Amino acid sequence: MGDKVFEIINEWNPVEIYPLLEDEYCSESKRVIEARRKLNSIEELAVEIFGIFKNSFGKEFTKSIEECKAIAEKIMKYQQ
Repeated sequence: MGDKVFEIINEWNPVEIYPLLEDEYCSESKRVIEARRKLNSIEELAVEIFGIFKNSFGKEFTKSIEECKAIAEKIMKYQQ
């Protein structure tokens, strides 16, 4: 599961880092994986993803909760 979560988040590139290093979102991805293990709904995971990235990047993170929900949905679909 971990590799797929890293891949999904890197493709999303939520802070639009260029050039993007493969491990740029490593710590955030690990926290998303931990959250996914505890949460069973897309909405809860979306809120967690939003909080993780807002906490890490502050003003640089400008994605909406709806965008986080789309990422949460991808992660949840992969896990099923």
